[in-house]
Amino acid sequence: MSVTGEECALHCNHCNGHYLQHMVPVAAARRVLESGEYRSILLSGGSDSHGCLPLMEHLAFIEWVHEQGIRINAHVGLQSDADVRALSPYFDKVSLDYVWDDGTIHDVYHLQRSGADYLHAAQGWVDAFSAAGSSEELTSAKQRVNLHLTIGLKGGVVVGEYAAIDSLIAFQPASLVFLVLIPTEGTVYGNVPVVPIDAVESVFAYARLKLPATDLVLGCMYPRVDSYGEQLEHLSRQYQFRGVVGVKPSAEDVEQVEECCVFYK
Repeated sequence: MSVTGEECALHCNHCNGHYLQHMVPVAAARRVLESGEYRSILLSGGSDSHGCLPLMEHLAFIEWVHEQGIRINAHVGLQSDADVRALSPYFDKVSLDYVWDDGTIHDVYHLQRSGADYLHAAQGWVDAFSAAGSSEELTSAKQRVNLHLTIGLKGGVVVGEYAAIDSLIAFQPASLVFLVLIPTEGTVYGNVPVVPIDAVESVFAYARLKLPATDLVLGCMYPRVDSYGEQLEHLSRQYQFRGVVGVKPSAEDVEQVEECCVFYK
């Protein structure tokens, strides 16, 4: 569901608001949810010029969804520390795009922010979810913060993904969701080549090496061309991913969940 309809101030090179067109506007969301058919939602939308989604403007709706017992995975963007504290009681999971390379942030997102801002945002949500700071509560809090790293975000070229993984070693995320750039019609990157599968594998292997205790997950955004998805599924098994989205599992003993990838456990 989108809190901004089809509007986004950033016009990012890889999206340009395209994917907002397939979301339910928040104005119509309550009527949809009153059907009782949904166990969870993805609350998303476009960003403002600072990379923040206007979630606080819809706090009454968020509170209502929470009261219905519907789980919320919120695509949060870069919220202020105060808004993180205000919103955290209502979100079961948060999804945060994670970018470390400053050039990618500037050139793709058109933001004057830094990789340090994204790491600060991740830590802020962990702090907000962690009530007293015990090791058990810290682990639980980290499981609610799901970082999303898009391979090839800068025009289909791997730039900064290894450094992004390195930046997370001290943070030790509970999960890391991988996406792969989709060349999307109507965007600056509409005609770039698909990221080579060997480049994707190299990033997967590096993440497994550097973050051995982190759950790796293949998210829903990756090119649906030829056998690309099947190759990603094969790599996901090879590098012991905990979740894979959108590919028919080749193993018979896997659990299938019809919700956002962050609800894999």
